[in-house]
Amino acid sequence: MVDNTLFPSHPPIPGLQEAGTFYDPKRSPGAPPRAAEPNPARDNPREASELRPEQRETTRLVLDRTRERLREGGANVDPFNIDDIKKQYAPTNGDPRKGNIDNEIDFNWKRYECLGKADYSEQRDYYLQGWRPILHSMFPGRFGPEGLEGPVIVKDMILMERPMRLTAKARADEIDAATRMMRVNRETVGVTPEGSAPRVVYANKTSRENVEIPDE
Repeated sequence: MVDNTLFPSHPPIPGLQEAGTFYDPKRSPGAPPRAAEPNPARDNPREASELRPEQRETTRLVLDRTRERLREGGANVDPFNIDDIKKQYAPTNGDPRKGNIDNEIDFNWKRYECLGKADYSEQRDYYLQGWRPILHSMFPGRFGPEGLEGPVIVKDMILMERPMRLTAKARADEIDAATRMMRVNRETVGVTPEGSAPRVVYANKTSRENVEIPDE
């Protein structure tokens, strides 16, 4: 007869014990196995109806009897026309004789991309010249649907702004550069090399004629 004390029984392997019990390594030897605690997630599974996706109501097309046309006729609409904005923010159009240009903002359309590719070098030049992009949030509903975010871009052109004083300074620089170039050209053309006849003789060919104004 085999003595069982020489060959003690091994503890049950977790997962292979009888249903409703589990192996607890902390229980004392010889104690009965503790019953498994109930699992609400396993004992009360969700019904199949709760797992089905929600069915959304289909939007129906309804006749809108209050809708009106906001534009009539076949007039062409210029998407780049911003005269209303300029009139509000730059009434003098940068002319110091008409008012204080320090309180005005200049607007201009700049090239954003060419053939679908953005020119970042040119955009950086705009930034260095003081230009900044206009956002849709600054003019809600003016260039797109309300709630649209990001810069205003129309047909590869981006709308930008800068203080009018910077535009007036840029205009003065352009006039000075053009005047300087004309003066240099006149001096260059008027210089005659040795052994040659004069190249150009400047003459004022404008004339004025008296016009008779009939008596009313």
